[in-house]
Amino acid sequence: MEATGLTDILMEARLVGSGTIGRIMSGKNSRAMACHKTVLEALQCLLVEALLESIVKGSSTRKPKNC
Repeated sequence: MEATGLTDILMEARLVGSGTIGRIMSGKNSRAMACHKTVLEALQCLLVEALLESIVKGSSTRKPKNC
């Protein structure tokens, strides 16, 4: 998971602080699963949005809930 930018994303989103990022990335923190689930949900929303845009050819009127 190194050099993927995930640590930067988590810290910029203020999901974690610089002191806990190492433990979260190694899974040794109680918030690790919640952080990874949040990132997964965000990536899935982006994927669905891109799919809908490609189907509708640029129209962004139909977006999934919670995205």
